[in-house]
Amino acid sequence: MQHSMMFASGGYDHVVHLWDASRDVSRPSPTPLAIKHTSTVQSLLAIRDTSHKLVSSGADCNVHIYDLSSERVVNTLKTSNSVYHAHEALSPFCTLLEVAHRELQFEIRDHRLVPQEAVQRFGYPSRQVHGRYIKGDVRCGKFACGDKDGMVRLWDLRNTQQTIEMIPCFTDQRITQVVFDDARLVACSEDHELAYCHHRSGA
Repeated sequence: MQHSMMFASGGYDHVVHLWDASRDVSRPSPTPLAIKHTSTVQSLLAIRDTSHKLVSSGADCNVHIYDLSSERVVNTLKTSNSVYHAHEALSPFCTLLEVAHRELQFEIRDHRLVPQEAVQRFGYPSRQVHGRYIKGDVRCGKFACGDKDGMVRLWDLRNTQQTIEMIPCFTDQRITQVVFDDARLVACSEDHELAYCHHRSGA
């Protein structure tokens, strides 16, 4: 949680814990939250729309929206595919999900009870799903993610129908993570090499 002495964790035991380190940073105390997953918790994201919430995504294809003040799940989204990672989107009421799919690896989900547009899917053709160990990044309305062939793709979240840039970073190496760094993108390969790439929208 930003600007807080609390953080959340989840894992193979299907449980999400909220940790409070405000009293003793060396010994934070965990509290299990009333979030029910039936498989591995794969991603957690703290958001704020009308209140502070926690987005909990699992391998069980469930995305729970947990309200921290009322201490309850206020909405659950059912996805068709396992969710690997969750990111903030343009609207505080929307979340970008990375999912297990070969053509539509990314979804922007509106998590309001009466959504304006429930889901927007985009991606690119791939021989196989990404897997948990490829992770993208969002910055200023742009989303970047690598693939298993060493390429980084960049999308504008206002119009995801096509990529705005494709940047070759490695030769036949999986990119495990991409992060924005000011006007550059930093890509990490499965062999722990780093590539620093300039992109047109960051110039």
